[in-house]
Amino acid sequence: MRLILLFCGAALLSACASTPPPAAPSTTEVSGLPTSQLAPGQCGMFGWSTGNSRDFIFYADQKTARYASLNGPLDLAAQTPFPSTKYTDASGNIVTLRLGEGEVMDGGMRYPAARVVTLTKEGWERLHPVAIVRTCQPN
Repeated sequence: MRLILLFCGAALLSACASTPPPAAPSTTEVSGLPTSQLAPGQCGMFGWSTGNSRDFIFYADQKTARYASLNGPLDLAAQTPFPSTKYTDASGNIVTLRLGEGEVMDGGMRYPAARVVTLTKEGWERLHPVAIVRTCQPN
């Protein structure tokens, strides 16, 4: 009897070990934003949603900015020098970044309670919670 239980247990364990876990979608597939790397001496801001999935939804550097809004990815134009908190999309709609309280970290700042703010057609503010990290790549 013990021998039968031993074989059954071994068969169950081998079945679990041989079944690969399902692949999670990459952040690029979820948010529509490509991964970004900073060149030496360049600074940038990186933002992740604060929900369970922690999707990469915001990127900005001195030249470009991109936001994965609820309606799809938006290329943004900064309205102030880096680190900008005011942007416009291709249609001229205002997109505001409210950073909130910052925390100093090694190599930059962290803003765990930031918000990306857009306006609906009816004039309502739509707040998208985001955790932002601002950092610079050393020369």
